[in-house]
Amino acid sequence: MHGGSASSSIFTDAAPVRGRHGRRRLALTMSLTLAGVLALSTAATALPTSWLQRQTSANGKVMRGIDGDTESIDAWGDGIVMTEAVRNAGIQAMETGQCHSGEATAAMNALTVSKEVRMTAQYASSSSLGRPVRFVDVKTSTAYLDPQLSLLNAGHALPLVIPPETGRWKTYFTAAQKAAAAHVNLWNPTYCGSGPSQTTPISLWVNYDGDGDERLDVNTEYIRILNKGTVALPLDGWWVRSAAQDSYVFPKGTKVQPGATLTLRVGKGTNTATTLSWGYTDAHFKNVDEAGGFGSGGYLFDPDGDLRAHAIYPCLYACSDPLQGKVNLTVNYDAPGDDVYNPNGEYVVVTPRGTAAVDLTYKVLSVGSSTYELPRGTIVKPGEELVVRMGKGTNDRLHQFWGRTNGVLVNGGGAMILRSTEDVRIACSAWGTGRC
Repeated sequence: MHGGSASSSIFTDAAPVRGRHGRRRLALTMSLTLAGVLALSTAATALPTSWLQRQTSANGKVMRGIDGDTESIDAWGDGIVMTEAVRNAGIQAMETGQCHSGEATAAMNALTVSKEVRMTAQYASSSSLGRPVRFVDVKTSTAYLDPQLSLLNAGHALPLVIPPETGRWKTYFTAAQKAAAAHVNLWNPTYCGSGPSQTTPISLWVNYDGDGDERLDVNTEYIRILNKGTVALPLDGWWVRSAAQDSYVFPKGTKVQPGATLTLRVGKGTNTATTLSWGYTDAHFKNVDEAGGFGSGGYLFDPDGDLRAHAIYPCLYACSDPLQGKVNLTVNYDAPGDDVYNPNGEYVVVTPRGTAAVDLTYKVLSVGSSTYELPRGTIVKPGEELVVRMGKGTNDRLHQFWGRTNGVLVNGGGAMILRSTEDVRIACSAWGTGRC
């Protein structure tokens, strides 16, 4: 397993393909390449498991690039001369024909084609669409260079964990967050051209940790889009995705009103003007704080292919929140009588620490496997207390209800955390055996 740090690298970006005419030429070229990918994937699926798919480590030579995250490699040691499509672990380049695809392919080709490489995996059987999933590292005169990390550093790819290959994920997510902060390449919202509603400020976040067990109600996971502008945001031709192959194209006529949100729930349901359904039957976003957990993200693209809003969790670079140090939490974990039957006897109290009001809109309270997103307009002034009770009731400005049907705070110990949607901790209160 490869964890912790990975080799850094420096390389020169290929000349970007800009403009609609350039993208049409790119699409034609990449379509021919895609045909080769499909042929390789089909062959890999139809044939018995390859020699490479029985090895956790092997060397070989990259014969040609297929796209920004797949190479055709001749693995050495199998006794035959044959190339195999190998899927890079840890990254997701844009799809063939989309903006940024050509740049990612050119960058990966410059790093790997005709080079000796080492392919490693924690599990030999790791695969995607019939292709072995491997960390592909290029041999140099002194060490090995990590081309996956190079693409992330340059802003040519999204960070993606392809289970069970979870190694290097923190290094890769940190690199992506640095590139995003620098607004380079994929993270430049006007790279592909001036798109619709270009001046409208947009925020996006992922509720990756639904209240309770998300597997029992996948709709507790969602992506939410906030229009921070003063005019409606039409989403015709826009799409949203995680880094996986799961793009959701917004129905025609979808709009986000000024100051309002649009919620895309992971599961199934009836679409409304403010809530849409992705259609999955299983939980879609990994909880980073559970055993074997790792990060993910949500990404909103406009019709030109520009990335207009995103959220990557957990925050690993330049992590801060304006409310840090400005809020106190206290917890009443022991309700009168039997806690199980008195959930409203369990509650959290949030108070401002200073002389200014605190805006808790869309911040998240988390304890154990339970989470509660504070609604829009949750503002607490100095001298006031916001009380959030664990049971059910009708919310008002300073009294809110988590919505649980029974008590959930363990008297023996626990920790209540107030965090941002990207998992930046704002405040914590622990009791008993619990630790912050």
